[in-house]
Amino acid sequence: MGLYATCLPRDSEDDAIGAVDGFDLPETRNDEYIRILNLIFDIYEGTKDVNIRGIKLDLADLSPKQVAVYKATMTIPYGKTMPYGIVAEMAGLPRAARFVGTVMANNRLAPLIPCHRVVASTGIGGYGSGIDTKIDFLRREGAFAD
Repeated sequence: MGLYATCLPRDSEDDAIGAVDGFDLPETRNDEYIRILNLIFDIYEGTKDVNIRGIKLDLADLSPKQVAVYKATMTIPYGKTMPYGIVAEMAGLPRAARFVGTVMANNRLAPLIPCHRVVASTGIGGYGSGIDTKIDFLRREGAFAD
């Protein structure tokens, strides 16, 4: 068992509540919960070299191919981006750029799985929390200029 999902910023409190509706949220906020929350805030603020290695992620319901995409995505360095097709190749799934896009669109562990760093070959690509949020993440990391 591990962390099942996170929630990126939303436009309203109702949107945030809707994003986590159905998740089994902890009744109490223990030290590990607070530590993970602080790491997510650090990532969102653009802190470089946030160490998430100690966080156990619950990926049990994902296919081996989805896990391979997550693992490939986690190797993209801070401040860099990578096209969907290259991530597919890194995951051992050549010619599966659309599959990578689908996995990224359904990423429930952003920003711990840094899907904001995965872009289309022709531009920025999509983002579940909106293009502005993706651009904001990339700007904070220095990967996207005005």
